[in-house]
Amino acid sequence: MLTELLCYLQADSVAAKGMALLNDARTQEEQIDLARSLRFLETGWSSEARRGFFEWILKSSAYKGGNNFATLSQEIRTDALARLPEEAKANLAAIIDAPPPDQVTSLSTGPRPFVKEWTLEELVPQFETKLRGRDFSRGREMFAAARCYDCHRFAGEGGAVGPDLTGLAGRFSARDLLESVIEPDKVISDQYVALQIQTSAGKVVVGRIVNYDGDEIYVNTDMLDPSKLEKIKRQEIEMSSPSTISMMPTGLMNTLNEEEVFDLMAFLLSRGNQKHTMFAK
Repeated sequence: MLTELLCYLQADSVAAKGMALLNDARTQEEQIDLARSLRFLETGWSSEARRGFFEWILKSSAYKGGNNFATLSQEIRTDALARLPEEAKANLAAIIDAPPPDQVTSLSTGPRPFVKEWTLEELVPQFETKLRGRDFSRGREMFAAARCYDCHRFAGEGGAVGPDLTGLAGRFSARDLLESVIEPDKVISDQYVALQIQTSAGKVVVGRIVNYDGDEIYVNTDMLDPSKLEKIKRQEIEMSSPSTISMMPTGLMNTLNEEEVFDLMAFLLSRGNQKHTMFAK
């Protein structure tokens, strides 16, 4: 809210501060909320900050959202360009004219290398000693790096395709929570189970029904992309049955090292409380 106010007042200091917040934001919603204000700012921009903002605009064009998301994304770009001096437009032409990326691997972190395929057997015995002295900020960063924010809400942030994870610690043990991440196919909630649909033409579609429209149904086949829909006519459905494969991808923690895994676990178990005893030094 302070960023919004300072942008309205055209404060010289807000460009640098706003971009620092934007670069540190771990969720799509948080980033967009900041960009909604920064697009109207005309003063205080350094060439580096301007470049960073338009690089974010380019990257965010591949973000996924609801029906009005593309319109909002275009409005942010249009309004920012309208306030860009001609000299700056020339300097940033390569970014402004670049085609949008096909996809974004993570909201605020780049691609990460494979570390190892973690198992319950090697991590659970360490809970007693490792779930203390953890780093809340790094746990939040790993929640983004593992793409959890793409589908799940946590402490008021993130997507809404999957269940809200904030209260998990009150319903599940640390072991159960870890198992649900490492082995998502083992136990699938009835509320989020996918359907396997076979049509009369022999086509098989696996996903969640997100809309009924007369004689047609719309099936989301990728939880990480809400716009990835398959349209199927009801009369063409030969059979359907619950899928035994979770829509939650496997291997989400395989790019995390051991310390990052336990920071993520502490973050999930904390319910968003930075003052939890797990983070005491």
